[in-house]
Amino acid sequence: MKQRLDKFLVEKDLTESREKAIELIKAGFVKVNGKPIKKPSFKVSEKDNIEIEKQFPYVSRAGLKLERALTVFNLSVKDKVCLDIGASTGGFTDCLLKFGAKKVYAVDSGTDQLHQSLKNNPKVISMEQTNARYLTKSQIPEEIEFLVCDVSFISVLKILPNIKQLLKEDFEGVVLIKPQFELSREKLKKGVVKKKEFHIQAIEKVLNGLKEAGFGICNLDFSMPFGTDGNIEFITHINFSENFIKSDTIKSIVDKAHIKFKEEKDGSSGLS
Repeated sequence: MKQRLDKFLVEKDLTESREKAIELIKAGFVKVNGKPIKKPSFKVSEKDNIEIEKQFPYVSRAGLKLERALTVFNLSVKDKVCLDIGASTGGFTDCLLKFGAKKVYAVDSGTDQLHQSLKNNPKVISMEQTNARYLTKSQIPEEIEFLVCDVSFISVLKILPNIKQLLKEDFEGVVLIKPQFELSREKLKKGVVKKKEFHIQAIEKVLNGLKEAGFGICNLDFSMPFGTDGNIEFITHINFSENFIKSDTIKSIVDKAHIKFKEEKDGSSGLS
């Protein structure tokens, strides 16, 4: 009898939870009969040879997104005091620590989301039920040397201008741009932004807003792994410079993102 791949992994004690199974599958870490499968609902049976190629390196798949940004933008967080806005489970925080961060202030408006391993880590200052829009120096007394931001259901432009006061003059930062939370609802289809022109609009809105707030835009790329809901997201490297990204560059990156997204979606027998 066949069943979903994600359920199979849990029932065979190959992973701790269905959520973790889905993350492993979406990241391409699971093979069925030698082929990588990226569809959690893919049907398997006892006769299939199922392998987990490698375990998930972070407490959530968000860590892979930040890892990509640090690598692509050639950024170092070693021995730096960091601020993680929208920490949630702690994927970004976990990645920062694994890349050598000295300390991470993990800020989130939610409750009891941060992974226990991070709560127990002396390098992590957990700040749950905290609205990042109103953070003060009294709450974070140290100057922040590296900023990461991954927020949902709100524009990053509602948050980052206030964060400036907490940042060291030579800080570096990575911001995740989520078009689905930057655009009006009529540009979404079942919560997903599909058109290139809308992706470009969302990116331009965020980058122009950050520039007006006093940030420099040093680099831009698309984020991977892609959102589990089908959304394409983007990563940008910011600091306090005069740098900015040309419109031609934005269009080129959006084009590349759509090509890669299609490859992922169509890859391995339509398994993404």
